[in-house]
Amino acid sequence: MPRKTSRNSPTTSSRFDLRPLAGLVASVLSASTLFGQSQQFPTYSTGPQSNGSWVVSSGQIVTPAGKQVDLGIRVRAKAIALNPNKKNHTAAVLTMGASQAVEVIDIKTGDVLQNYIPFGRDSSGSYSGITYSPDGKYLVFSQDSSNVTIANVSKEGLLEDNAQVKVPANSSFIDCFANSPAGDGVPCGTFWTAGTSYPGGVAVSLDSKTAYALLNQNNTLTKIDLTAATPTQGEQIRVGNAPHSIVISSDGSTAYISNEGGRAATDGDFQIYSAGTEVVADPQVGASITGTVSVVNLKKMKVSATIQTGLHPTGMAFYGNNLLVSNTYSDTISVIDMDTNQVDRTIDLGLPIKLPGRKDSIYGAAPNSIAVDAKNGIAYVALYNANAIGVINLARGVNPVMGMIPVAYAPSSVVLDEAQKVLVVANDKGIGARNSFETDFGVTDYNTHQDNGTVSIVPVPNDQKLETMTKKVFENNHWDLTENIKAASGGSQDATPKAIPNKIGDPSLIKHVFLIIRENRTYDQILGDVAAGDGDHTLAVFGGKDTPNVHALVKRFPLFDNFYDPSRQSADGHQWITEGMAPYSDDIQSPDWVRSYPGGGAGDALAYQNKGFLFSEAAAKGLPVKIFGEYVENDTYKQPNGSTSEPSWTQFYADSQKFEAGLEKTLYYGNSIQAYSSLPAVADHLVTNFPLFDLGIPDQFRVDVWLQDFKKDEAAGTVPALSILWVMCDHTGGPPTADAEQADNDLAVGRIVDYVSHSKVWESSAIFVEEDDAQNGVDHVDGHRSPGYVISPYTIQNGPTDHTYYTQVNMTRTIEQILGLPPMNQFDLVASPMRTAFVEGQASPENFKPWTHEPNQVPLNQGVTTSTASNITDSTSVKALRAAWMKKKAQIFAGKLTKPDAEDPDTVNHLNWYQSTGFMRPYPGEKTVRSPSDFKKGAPTTADLD
Repeated sequence: MPRKTSRNSPTTSSRFDLRPLAGLVASVLSASTLFGQSQQFPTYSTGPQSNGSWVVSSGQIVTPAGKQVDLGIRVRAKAIALNPNKKNHTAAVLTMGASQAVEVIDIKTGDVLQNYIPFGRDSSGSYSGITYSPDGKYLVFSQDSSNVTIANVSKEGLLEDNAQVKVPANSSFIDCFANSPAGDGVPCGTFWTAGTSYPGGVAVSLDSKTAYALLNQNNTLTKIDLTAATPTQGEQIRVGNAPHSIVISSDGSTAYISNEGGRAATDGDFQIYSAGTEVVADPQVGASITGTVSVVNLKKMKVSATIQTGLHPTGMAFYGNNLLVSNTYSDTISVIDMDTNQVDRTIDLGLPIKLPGRKDSIYGAAPNSIAVDAKNGIAYVALYNANAIGVINLARGVNPVMGMIPVAYAPSSVVLDEAQKVLVVANDKGIGARNSFETDFGVTDYNTHQDNGTVSIVPVPNDQKLETMTKKVFENNHWDLTENIKAASGGSQDATPKAIPNKIGDPSLIKHVFLIIRENRTYDQILGDVAAGDGDHTLAVFGGKDTPNVHALVKRFPLFDNFYDPSRQSADGHQWITEGMAPYSDDIQSPDWVRSYPGGGAGDALAYQNKGFLFSEAAAKGLPVKIFGEYVENDTYKQPNGSTSEPSWTQFYADSQKFEAGLEKTLYYGNSIQAYSSLPAVADHLVTNFPLFDLGIPDQFRVDVWLQDFKKDEAAGTVPALSILWVMCDHTGGPPTADAEQADNDLAVGRIVDYVSHSKVWESSAIFVEEDDAQNGVDHVDGHRSPGYVISPYTIQNGPTDHTYYTQVNMTRTIEQILGLPPMNQFDLVASPMRTAFVEGQASPENFKPWTHEPNQVPLNQGVTTSTASNITDSTSVKALRAAWMKKKAQIFAGKLTKPDAEDPDTVNHLNWYQSTGFMRPYPGEKTVRSPSDFKKGAPTTADLD
């Protein structure tokens, strides 16, 4: 058979003699006089810093090397391709989130030459998939709206419309196996059709006549005849689950396809669905546990072999007779011998930090794209979660990682321009979500949706520069925070108990942790009117009147005015809270999230890291855990009268009112709900009569369900070590007004704190409260800044404002430190526990006084059609505007009360602002109160699921 080698065969020479990365670690730790050592408790804010660096919402610092190309606002950079015509020095960047699907850049100057909108239609690029034909005539790229688009390429490198090929989603039958998931909305034994085929990786034949595209949700490879007058989709064959990338051998005979979801499930496998596909999954945490590469005979369009790789194989590249495959969730590269179709060796790309006492590196590099310098035997690997390009000496069997190059936030694709001797890197998140403009009220507007993807054009560094760059990557990721790493293990039960133990494994004075997850608010929206914090009162649309309880809480307990949610929205927010990160396969879908939307609901094996969750770690340690609503994908109803329909908001509210007034000893609908999760790690600890995300149910009912359970546990002495509650009516969109829903949620938090503080377990408890994201609002510091609360007898009380830079991950690490749980990945390993919020040693007796909740000031049923609680008096013009917006609200939330973030966020943000300001104040950055007719999207489209 012909040898399937790359076009450039490797030589034995190597440019790099730099000592291995392992040898750099000690020098990094001793170089604080030359480089900015990480701070354990910094007070900087997210955004640009005076030294030219950027702090991004994950808490990492980015100092990208080389020249930076700003791709603009609301742009995520997914993949990049070099124009084979070397005369014009151009590259094409596949983008998601903006009107343009592709941006053409000049590699020499860094200029953006073209924002290409195919056929003039606002449509996004996909998560991956862009390439030029070898002859340079065409650019072929994927769009997540079920299109593979072909553009003509001019001599100058600019793009012109050629064809947009429809590649629709298949209707496929889901087989039933013994371990098939049940009840998550895609039952086996039925036909299922995705909303889009979700095209991804693309390749073009050597003769430039045929394009090949992977249809991620179809689990197929398809081909397109580029010579046809009107190109259309051709033959389609089944490959592995969730195919990601495709490369074609140098003889043109064979394609290699990386399958993130691995092999097809069989009868004996434990399975979790992912976009209608049964994926072989871990029987506890539900994460995908196989990865494969499909070998396809292109002449026959048939899979000739399947190769087992590491987890979540993504980007690939040739090196001589080897195929290099990046295993994103294994932090490795599989080196495949293409003659034998066997993995010849595995290159470990594990980060240079470890849990003390462990031999293996901590998880979290996320390699996802590979470029090869065949002449020098060097591979350049994009490390998505390290904001770096790893430099790998392929000739070395031991310690092949030679260093790292700092780039911007979340590098998603890397290519090597050998002629220019530069690396061209697409940075998915770039510099974070940064955009501001002056408004009529003198405020500055930041929002999580203002993504700012970039491209880094980096000259290939020499050995000396690479060593310097590596040290900078080390510090940017805070891998030099040795205090936090050392404190992550090695504790002893003989140590003196304290609230936040010195080491994980030392005893804590806190035995019961309550984690309350809320929805979508910025700091300024809620606490901007608190004088003690860095707030903007003009943005506090849900201030003290709507939220008297959290306002009262921050007077006694710590006020954090520098707390951030790294997430963009719910789809990644719940992962950051419970997993300490948003795994690559979740994050790379952003902002469209076409394949799935794992925002607190379960049911997608590709959305979870194989290390598990905060709650699964607690359970593995033998700690009692209870979950109220989190990671629940559906529920059913059976009312006391036998009805299987869901009661109305008014019925739930009336039930709560009677129960809370003592008119009823139990909730009438208290056992009407049967919640379900396909994740055993959740199902084993799930309180099944607690509602899932549902804006048709008031949070007061949720608190009442929790309270009945809590009182039983208190009486029996069985209050769990970890309780996770999702109370979400601050999301808004249910029957009441936005102000009433905020008041409902605020009262829910206040009541929970009240009950715990008056209970037997208060003296050994801590309550953590955070939003899953901050997307539905604006903030004058950063769109990710959000309210976070820590309530305990052991927190500093009536003290000064805490300006420490903290994120959701710091809160997760604090819980781990208390409960003795090992960190799950690099983010929570280096994160500082929130020690600045807690007292050292024993707390003052005053600290143990119970806290009593504040009554709501806004009627909780305000705006409900059956209620007269609103009694809002408007002028004639405002009355008409309010009515129009209420009609718009009914339209955009129709049928979506159980789906977080299923509405167009821009529309919802304006609605909330107008409702809370009496339809009298323009939205920040605008000059008039706009009509709802200005907002055409009732919901995100499949091509723009923001």
